[in-house]
Amino acid sequence: GDAALFARLERAPLTLASTDLTEVIRRCCALKARVVEADEFETAKDGGRALLNLGHTFGHAVESVAGYGEFLHGEAVAIGMTCAARLARILGRIDEAMVHRQQQLLERLALPTAMPAFKHQELIAAMRHDKKVEFGKLRFVLPSRIGHVELVDGVEVHQIEQALTGTGA
Repeated sequence: GDAALFARLERAPLTLASTDLTEVIRRCCALKARVVEADEFETAKDGGRALLNLGHTFGHAVESVAGYGEFLHGEAVAIGMTCAARLARILGRIDEAMVHRQQQLLERLALPTAMPAFKHQELIAAMRHDKKVEFGKLRFVLPSRIGHVELVDGVEVHQIEQALTGTGA
């Protein structure tokens, strides 16, 4: 929700020893609070609070298939964010440069971005249990630009598989 914060992190990624860490955490909490306040009970039709879940559909599938505890939640979500960016590129919502920018930042923050060698069918089956599934259809939170995401449905299985492998459009 903050393109300037993303750019700031690109210039100087944080470490636990960083003096800016507290300020970045404060800003992230404020951004999250604004979204939660606007959709306290997750009822917004435009995605509302669900928009906080960039990478979570893929990430929760990674956690489930790997076995809970194999990946830290943030690690699984980082892998999921990479897949979500790829899916957004496949759908024509963002370009390859944005996928690359996000992946570079995650890697500079020492987060994993590569999807483990899991069977696609198992991952997609796990995704079908995501809380954003509506009427049996998978929905994803996908970026449309740095600092902005949207809830997207109508995604085909072959497009999801391409996002898992990094192939396609």
